[in-house]
Amino acid sequence: MAAHDINWNAIYGFWLVAKCGSFAEAARRIPSGTVQALHKRVRQLEREEGLNLKLLKSRGVKGIDLTEAGRQLQKLTDPVFSSFDLLAAELRQEDSGPLTLATTGFAAHNYVPQVLASFHSVFPKVSVSVRVRSEADVISLAESGQVDFAIGASPAEPGTLVVTARTQLMFRLVAPRYHDWPSTPITWEQIIQRPLILHERASVLRRTLEDLLTRRGLISRLNIAAEATTPELATEMVRGGFGVALIPLGPRLAESLRDLSVIEPPSGLPNVDIVVMQKRGLYLPTYMKRFREIAATAIRT
Repeated sequence: MAAHDINWNAIYGFWLVAKCGSFAEAARRIPSGTVQALHKRVRQLEREEGLNLKLLKSRGVKGIDLTEAGRQLQKLTDPVFSSFDLLAAELRQEDSGPLTLATTGFAAHNYVPQVLASFHSVFPKVSVSVRVRSEADVISLAESGQVDFAIGASPAEPGTLVVTARTQLMFRLVAPRYHDWPSTPITWEQIIQRPLILHERASVLRRTLEDLLTRRGLISRLNIAAEATTPELATEMVRGGFGVALIPLGPRLAESLRDLSVIEPPSGLPNVDIVVMQKRGLYLPTYMKRFREIAATAIRT
């Protein structure tokens, strides 16, 4: 097929369907678009006068399933179509457009408000969408390119992600103000005798703690009084008398702990970093580059 015969409308239609996961959702993204028109475009692309390749295994109402050829075509066209609107805005020297951010609850509370306030003062016309998700979901959204940036725990393997900035988390034990801590440095054996408030099992902190206690033969003695999805909720449970919490300490959270007793845990927990992430190879207009700089400064402060 000669280059001048390429039906770019059909290729864009296929890419949008593949990106959205369904014809119905893709049709909603196109002004005056219809499901029937998109079906026609993709069929044209699959025929002999197009690519002569089967791109979709199924075209169900609930979603589509790509063939290997379809996955390869989406991978090849994704950098072009994902960045086209942003590139056009950059060439027109515009300072507006969409920006999507995925963040964990911890980062949303401790860093994101400062980032958004600083960014909005410079680029008030940019429409920002923030998704608060679990640690694993934040990384997944960044890896798939469904968001422009992510702020959360550093992935074990960067893979397709570019990490812009990082800051190491501090972990602390939090108890009521007059809690009876030992006079000598506390040990893990002493900690697990207390009723503990821990993060949910899927969190990095929970997994690393349980790995540590397993290696030391202490896991069977772990006394879990409650689980919390955020460190802010865990500290409120401390105030409510549930027990002692092990939490990551962020700048905004630290200010709220003055009525509680806070000490460092024993050694043994591995380093965990909060990072700014983005998918490798995506085009960034000026306002996104500035957002990245602001976010990097915020987590390093």
